[in-house]
Amino acid sequence: MIGHMIKKEFRQLKRDKRMLPIVFLAPVFQLLLLGFAANLDPQDISLLICDLDRTPQSLELSQEIVASEYFIPVGTIYTLAEIAPEMERRKASATLIVPRGFGADLEAGRYPDIPYLADGSDSTTAAIATGYAGNIVRRYGLKYLNTGSFPPLRVDVRSRIFFNPALVSRDFMIPGLLALVLMVITLILTSLAVVKEKELGTMEQLIVTPLRTTDIIYGKLIPFAMIGVLDILLIMAASRLIFGLEIAGSFLLLFAFSLLFLFNTLGLGLLVSTFSGNQQQAMMASVLFVMLPMIILSGFVFPVENMPPPIRVLTYALPMRYYLTIVRGIYLKGAGMAELWDEGLAMLILGIIITGISLLRFRKRLE
Repeated sequence: MIGHMIKKEFRQLKRDKRMLPIVFLAPVFQLLLLGFAANLDPQDISLLICDLDRTPQSLELSQEIVASEYFIPVGTIYTLAEIAPEMERRKASATLIVPRGFGADLEAGRYPDIPYLADGSDSTTAAIATGYAGNIVRRYGLKYLNTGSFPPLRVDVRSRIFFNPALVSRDFMIPGLLALVLMVITLILTSLAVVKEKELGTMEQLIVTPLRTTDIIYGKLIPFAMIGVLDILLIMAASRLIFGLEIAGSFLLLFAFSLLFLFNTLGLGLLVSTFSGNQQQAMMASVLFVMLPMIILSGFVFPVENMPPPIRVLTYALPMRYYLTIVRGIYLKGAGMAELWDEGLAMLILGIIITGISLLRFRKRLE
């Protein structure tokens, strides 16, 4: 009986010409869009230079900044009074002030203080750009001081970055996109498909057939689980071929945990459908009450550790929080079952609870 129900769902999907692109093209489109656009590494930051020293050393520092890949100088000014109006007029994101006596301090072997003013309206870019500018100035100062007539500075700081050596934010974001795209596709497809049966009146026809309630439920969920599996493979392949991001850990382990996440999203889609009377309500409920909280609170963009304690407690009820830890751990760190079993167990428990409530509500509505 379930087999007939599954065939019916695939035939219905095949007839809906608008749904097929959403099922197979939308995941790749979202991956491309977010993969190329979701870049947290600031580049081409417009910088205004306020040179109060006007010495060869200050000119050399300006040239060091120009040579970097992070900043684009938009002009040079020579008085402090010009900073505010010129930043506004030239749309500068920051101003580097070379103070009077900069060259003399370097000649005397002193490390001068360099004021740096940043536009804090974009706090993330301002913080990262401030670090970039500090590193450039510090590197120039050390290079200059170590070539003078006095003993070189004994500074030898060696750092090594694990798991993402180039600190490329895209490598951090793309594994999260697997979770995001998988959630969006399976959640919306499931909720809309079930509600569509109600709108067309075919749900009543299914009820009067010999099909049992469980046959109807599993017959609706299994096809979308199969579509979810195809989307998992499609996104993993696109991540490798387009962005060159390889899985550092076990593919089979990542696939198994992805199926567990599918278990949660399908249950959520079914749950949304039990509260919705039409497809518009299902879409709005999916976006407002499931997808937005998942994206904001799961750690996809904002670290969970930075959230206030009361909000952080709420994140434990979100399957995507655990899946993000898993997918980033396997993709970037090569983590295995020993490190991720607790995240998987939490997803399993949530999936049982969510799907259990969904099945009870769906069965009650059918009866």
